Order: sequence, then structure tokens, then C-alpha cells
Amino acid sequence: AGVAGPGGACRRSVAQGAAEVDRRAGAVLAQSSAGPAPDGTSGEPPPRPVLVAAGGDGTINLLAGLALEAGVTFGLIPLGTFNYLARDLGIPLGPRAAAAALATGVRRRIHVGRVNGHVFLNNASFGLYRQLLEEREAFKQRFGRYRIVAALAALVTVARFSKVYTLRLDVDGSPAAIRTPMLFFGLNSLQFENLGMDAARCTRAGMMAVVSLQPGGRWALLKLALRGALHRLRDSADLRTYCALEAQVLLPGRRRMRVAVDGESVECRLPLRFEVLREALEVVVPREPEERR
Repeated sequence: AGVAGPGGACRRSVAQGAAEVDRRAGAVLAQSSAGPAPDGTSGEPPPRPVLVAAGGDGTINLLAGLALEAGVTFGLIPLGTFNYLARDLGIPLGPRAAAAALATGVRRRIHVGRVNGHVFLNNASFGLYRQLLEEREAFKQRFGRYRIVAALAALVTVARFSKVYTLRLDVDGSPAAIRTPMLFFGLNSLQFENLGMDAARCTRAGMMAVVSLQPGGRWALLKLALRGALHRLRDSADLRTYCALEAQVLLPGRRRMRVAVDGESVECRLPLRFEVLREALEVVVPREPEERR
């Protein structure tokens, strides 16, 4: 059995998804007193329930997709390691503070991404970054969920990785043939800002940033990882960034590809079709957001 987007293009086991929610998150449907944003753009709040989810980025993604499909408002209590969406929206990272912010918050619409029918809030990728996420999870299960563990896992992955993909990338109708060990599709401005990347200009404009990595040896990848840790990727010649509303990826000779979607691995049929759904998801945010960091 599988959980599938339109056409069954991406799938993961139902048991896996259910186990993730049961183990790492809580979800509840509640009536919210959250009002419109201070600028008044949301109008009067409709009397509809809010799906409130507690968990890490992957679990937040899973339940946000359900909220989007059901047409209800979404609220989140961050319990993960990085919590990119919560931090970008100014939601407190402490569970009690986040719950209090939900009770008195305002509604705001945010953009979401989609790959072959599967929603992402932060990023989707394949290649090196997807492998990094899998190695990181293995390290965390063994050594604990600490950022230093994530950093060490990244170094180990970069030192081992050698695969390069030859593919066709079509960005908003403009095709290009490229060779790359990684393609990364990002929506979260804060994630790019933390890496010192100018790709945040795309997300601030309501588009996704499509980042490709130039092929290079292990030493070049290790240097790039170090620059990322120091937040100095802005002028890196090893990265190329495109701003896009839609993108398509074709890999000759392949029928399927594993894609990391907000940290969770899904299997997708090719071609991969990425798109931005502008202001598609209504979320509850604090009336006085915390500083983004």
C-alpha cells in the first residue's frame, strides 16, 4: 500500500507515514480564535477548524499536506532539530510558548512547493543532499539528536559521495543540460540566509530557488561544506541558482528517483515536476513573531 500524490507519482508506505506521526508527533483538530493578520488581508476568519501538529520538519510536512488537502488552517508546535518553517515564521521553539502563540495568533497564507503531487514547505532534493539527510538520521539514532552530530554526518557523507547525474533541467520553460551531484529546490528564506546564499532572493520573491552543484572531487565538496558551516556560500562558484515557479527534471535511462521532501524520502516516477503553489496554505502565526534566526 502507498500514500500517493496525483497519478501515484510519489509514494511511501502507509505504515511508515502512520508510524512517523504516532512516534514523533501529535495532531489535533481544534477551533481556533486566531484572527486576521494585522494588515487585514485575511478578512474575517471563517468558523473552521485548525489542524495543529507537533513534531519535526518531516512530520510538520506530512500534516501540513493533510491540512492543505482538507482546506483547513494549519498550526504547528516545533519539536524537531532545525524547525526551519517555525523559525522562518517567528513561531517560538518552546512547546508551551508555541501553544500560547497558537491560542492568540493571527492567520497568514504561505507558499508551498509540490513535487509530483507531494507537498514540501522547506525543500526537496535528490543526490548529495538527500544522501546527507539519510546519513544524518542514522548518526542521530546512534549518537543523539544534536547539531554537532548533524555536522559530523554531513562531513562523512561528503567524503564518501561520488555520484554525478547527467540530466535535463527545464526551469519555467527554459531547458538546460547539466551534470550535477545534487539538485536542491528550496522555499525557506531562512535556510538560505543561514548558509549565506543569495538564493534567498528567489524565495523572498515568492519563487523557489533551484540550486545545482558543480561536479567536483571530494576535497572540493569538503571545502564547500566548510564554507556552508561558516555561512559563506554567497559567492561560491560551485553553486548555480535559478529562480522558478515551475521546473521539470528528466534523467535519461531512469524511470524512478528517490527524492527527499522536507527530510523524508519518497520514491517518485520521472519526470520530476516541481511547482510553487502561491499562498496555498493558511497558517496560524504569532501576533508578535519572534526574531527570525
